[in-house]
Amino acid sequence: MKPNIQRRQLLKTVGAFFMVYGLDIHAENLSLSAPSRSETETLSAFVDVLIPRDQYSGSATDCQVDKQIWSLAESSENFRRLLALGCEGLNATDGSPFSELSYQQQYKLVSWMAESDWNHVPRRFYEIVRQTALSLYYAQPETWQGLSISAPPQPNGYPPPWK
Repeated sequence: MKPNIQRRQLLKTVGAFFMVYGLDIHAENLSLSAPSRSETETLSAFVDVLIPRDQYSGSATDCQVDKQIWSLAESSENFRRLLALGCEGLNATDGSPFSELSYQQQYKLVSWMAESDWNHVPRRFYEIVRQTALSLYYAQPETWQGLSISAPPQPNGYPPPWK
């Protein structure tokens, strides 16, 4: 199914994202305390775009990945700052919070982030949160349904293909 996003709306969304990250935002202006409701809703929606529910297992939020990410951020000021900047940028793109956009709009924005410049916040946020979310998600045995594994490959490695 092709997302139904108008060209003008996409340009407005991407332009707003660049505008937010082009501003001179300093760490002291960001709240690095417990995440706000807006931040938690935004990160939840973001990780669910990355790892949606399917016929075999639940979505990222079904498996509490968003909460685990916030727990990790408690011990890293830089990671917490990245989450704050990423959520702020996602919520500044269309006048509506990211969590209230349609799935097609969210998907289009996440796809743009995946291809944006690595040296800017949108791509760093995408890459680091994606890698963290996937690691946390697949560390849970209930997410292995439908895969050809029944245990982590370490410390024994993958079985030979003929087994």
